Amino acid sequence: MTMHLLPAYWTTNNSKKRKKKKITPSMKASIEKHEKYLKKMGIDPNYKREPAPLKLDWASKQLPSRNINDYEWKVQTKKDAKQYNGNAVLGQAYNKGNLVVLSATEAKDSATGKRR
Repeated sequence: MTMHLLPAYWTTNNSKKRKKKKITPSMKASIEKHEKYLKKMGIDPNYKREPAPLKLDWASKQLPSRNINDYEWKVQTKKDAKQYNGNAVLGQAYNKGNLVVLSATEAKDSATGKRR
């Protein structure tokens, strides 16, 4: 079996759960200082921005709704399968070749399939 080159997320075997960093007193002080600065600037520190609605360049159309009973849920079986009723002939045009559709003259030719 060969080794294949895969992206890093497939080849890693490290499955450790990482611990969250604890907030140190200096980090806590800097967060409080930043919140105080935001409040001084007139910004709510707990503000969560809501995304704007999507604007499209074209007008969106509502597709007509269809009932699930409108679809035909018939299973395809062999006797329902389409069958060819023509007069084309399948055969080998060349020695050890694949099957191909032969014309009427090629089908009658005895040398067909013996060409090199």
